Amino acid sequence: MKKLLSLATAVVFAAAITGFAHAGAWTTAKSVHLNAQNPKTAFSLRIRQPKKILLYIGSAKVTATTKCVKGTTVSKLTRSFATDGSRNLLWHIPRREDVCHVSVSAALRNQNAGYVSVDVYR
Repeated sequence: MKKLLSLATAVVFAAAITGFAHAGAWTTAKSVHLNAQNPKTAFSLRIRQPKKILLYIGSAKVTATTKCVKGTTVSKLTRSFATDGSRNLLWHIPRREDVCHVSVSAALRNQNAGYVSVDVYR
């Protein structure tokens, strides 16, 4: 009986940990491939209650504007990037925003194919 009770407790504990692990997960909100036929792109996203927003850049020049609202407070940040890598778009914006509007415009840096992606952690 004790063994069965401890096994049931372990199963409930493991299920709780799994639930917390799946509660906050990365999702790709938008991704775009750039090439010679499509050398430029622009898009906007509305993201509710983000914890982190990452912009991933591959072989493109990118300008990103992030405007977040919490109650009546509005935070806005515009940044430009000319190098590859990932960038945190919530850098210097207060935490726990209600909604964020992200606008991204990108163009190829050279003749190689490029890639732009916006990933969100909730």
